Amino acid sequence: MLGVSYRALYRVWRPQRFAELVGQEHVTQTLMNALREGHLSHAYLFNGPRGTGKTSAAKILAKAVNCERGPSPEPCNECEACRRITEGTLMDVVEIDAASNRGVDEIRDLRDKVKYAPTEVRYKVYIIDEVHMLTTEAFNALLKTLEEPPAHVVFILATTEPHKLPPTIISRCQRFSFRRISFEHIIGRLRVILESGQIDYEERALFAIARAADGGMRDALSLLDQALAFGGDRLDESVVLAITGSASQDAVYRILQGVARLDAASALNELDECVMNGLEPEKLIQDLTHACRDLLLFKTAPQLTEKNGRWTGEGDAVRLAESLPVSRLTEMLDVLVHHQQQMKWTPHPRILLEMAIVRLAHSQEDVGGFEPDAVRELKERVRRLEQEIEKLKQSPVAVSSPPPSAPPGAGFSSKEEERRPSSAKSLAVRKEWLGQLSSEGLAEVRRAWPEILGRVKEEKITVHAWLIDGEPVGAAQDKVIVAFKSKIHRETTEKEANKALIQQVMTQVLGRPVTLHTIMLPEWNELRAAAPAQPSPGETQPVQQVREDDVVKKAIDFFGENLVEISDQL
Repeated sequence: MLGVSYRALYRVWRPQRFAELVGQEHVTQTLMNALREGHLSHAYLFNGPRGTGKTSAAKILAKAVNCERGPSPEPCNECEACRRITEGTLMDVVEIDAASNRGVDEIRDLRDKVKYAPTEVRYKVYIIDEVHMLTTEAFNALLKTLEEPPAHVVFILATTEPHKLPPTIISRCQRFSFRRISFEHIIGRLRVILESGQIDYEERALFAIARAADGGMRDALSLLDQALAFGGDRLDESVVLAITGSASQDAVYRILQGVARLDAASALNELDECVMNGLEPEKLIQDLTHACRDLLLFKTAPQLTEKNGRWTGEGDAVRLAESLPVSRLTEMLDVLVHHQQQMKWTPHPRILLEMAIVRLAHSQEDVGGFEPDAVRELKERVRRLEQEIEKLKQSPVAVSSPPPSAPPGAGFSSKEEERRPSSAKSLAVRKEWLGQLSSEGLAEVRRAWPEILGRVKEEKITVHAWLIDGEPVGAAQDKVIVAFKSKIHRETTEKEANKALIQQVMTQVLGRPVTLHTIMLPEWNELRAAAPAQPSPGETQPVQQVREDDVVKKAIDFFGENLVEISDQL
């Protein structure tokens, strides 16, 4: 028959003094100083991740204020009050689970009872665990009592989700934020427990438990308890990996080594072995992501690898890190994180994991589909341009005298009205621009353009929405010309208030007074095209020149005038 007196390790090794509460020195030191100086608050709020010592700290504080030898910075754990609080049998120290006592009636009952003085010790201590589970009405009922409780009452609220508490509750408490317990502290505590029980263990087994605990001491002790029950008198890494469902670091690095060698078959075989051994794809991709992160940290910030607890620094890991450039590691992390997110919505997580491995183990050209849309679009445009150029080279070009140049504005239909200057005077003014513009000024404006857009967005987001359609195409000392593709964007930008705001921002960024001029992009292209001297009607151009002009025109159509540079060199 099984003995009923067995207690779980996390209960046996629950801290009984502030000095035993590991990894929370910023909390314990503050509380001990307050007890030493007699600065006891009427309400405390302990928040932090699960298993980090919030409830244990609350019970230690309850013992310290009610110890027969105190109040003192540390409870004696020997007097009757300390022993009964530890056992949970003292009536004046009440622990309430807010998850199951969350209604307004329970809080009203508590409010009625706090008026009565303690019967056995100095203070009545109410420890309300998972306090964020209380209803809004219950919080309102607690509010007045929490603000002005009787002198003999101390409230200690504990929660893992402080953002769910009303600000009026938080403001009435002294708040202490518990941190995730560091890897070193968890390992040290596990060693103490195992050595006190004279249990043999593998060092890597402790690493595996600490990794799985993710900063929670209670989780670490629960895993240790389960591993000892499974493995008997010795703690092995294989046992820990079996109960946590994790892959060994050796297996993870073998998969990544296959990826690094672009050997998809090897990586997939190792993955298949892990899955056949019972490892869930969701857990395996998580382990792979953590391993890539560790490799990236080792390459960029080696000092951090010693703190995160996952990096072993063994030979295979170091060699793998040295063989992969930072750009490759960031690419691998992008792929893994992307597929890890997709796993939440698929009934076939293994297929997604295999897809991720294939993507990682092949070049982008072989796999495709994962590069950014902009890159794929640019490649397609280049491919079409190459086809057009090839056609132009192969087809004959008819050479004829160009027709006499028509005056600007002649021959445009009403649909093309926005493509021409509004008047002869406007055209003359805009032709004057070309003589004033400088390439250095335009380069300066283009460098400052992201900052200009950002500042306009900060001032007025609607103006930014219209201005973002434009691009600077010319600049002089006192003016900036912005071309627009959309007529409505240009007209809205030209409104007096909007234009004044943009000019103000440009003046601030460029450091000199600047006037904004706008133009439609097709109109600007026509203006630029009309600027060079045209050949006389009787002249003809060589066939090769005509072909080159067609090629240049095609290039401008595909990439835009500002991205095309014409050179005479072959």
